[in-house]
Amino acid sequence: MRRYYPIVVLLCLWLFTTTFVNLKSSPAVISEQTNGYRMLGRLIAKTLWQQSEIFRDTGRWWMVLPLLRITTFLDPTFAEAFDFAGWHVAYNLRAEEKDERQRVQWVKLGIQVYEQGLERSPNDFSLLFGLGWTAYDKLGDTVLAAYYLERALNAPGKFTKDIDWSRHMLAHVYERMPNMRLALKHWEEAALDAPYNPVARGATITIDERYTAAEAMSQNGYYEEAIQVLENIIRHPDKKFATIPRHMLAQIYKDMGDLESALAIMRQMTEWHKMEPRAEFKADQLEQELKQRRLQVRE
Repeated sequence: MRRYYPIVVLLCLWLFTTTFVNLKSSPAVISEQTNGYRMLGRLIAKTLWQQSEIFRDTGRWWMVLPLLRITTFLDPTFAEAFDFAGWHVAYNLRAEEKDERQRVQWVKLGIQVYEQGLERSPNDFSLLFGLGWTAYDKLGDTVLAAYYLERALNAPGKFTKDIDWSRHMLAHVYERMPNMRLALKHWEEAALDAPYNPVARGATITIDERYTAAEAMSQNGYYEEAIQVLENIIRHPDKKFATIPRHMLAQIYKDMGDLESALAIMRQMTEWHKMEPRAEFKADQLEQELKQRRLQVRE
């Protein structure tokens, strides 16, 4: 522990001097001296940040979070530290947790860390994209994911690869929301920016041929016809475990008021696809809606 003594001493010195100045000095003196103490805090934050990376690389994951929390306290504008802290909590600490309910809480805590970073850096691309990705990949909330990924796509200071990656992710999010119109829009824009990208070109063809007609039918009230189209897709041997048509089917049944059928589809998907948090998230929402409906009926 001796190697950490200089860090502890600097941190204590910073806290002491900041508190002393705030208590003993007038507002005018405080405003003149604040910048100096902020610079000292940021230097200590950088030192703690480097130590947290050492803990990460050596597998001491539970020691990373306290350092990151002190780092972001000392320098609330340190967006990179918030990005790493949010990812660390939602992925590494979640992976260490055995209890399934607590695993979800770690993901939610990671999202809260991202949100805290965005309070000081609202247009930071890494924070916006990291939050959107975590909401999609671990929480399964496609609405929350789309909101932050759309903001990331329009954030300043990003690179060309960031735009391409954001569009691909948004397209995947809208596919499983489901909103085929917006999914197709982002795939088409990705295909225009990268004409030789086979993923974007293939996705536009697939969505247009398989899903746009079913979505149009359901939106115009032709639910049975839309269900038939999607069930024909699922019956194909290569599409037996396809996720997109099942998300669409569940949404159609929900629009029809058949929450039980929608829930059954989502629950089946969670059994087949362990890496499909979108289905689990929707299943939990549908269960809550069913409970509320049953309570209303009893009343």
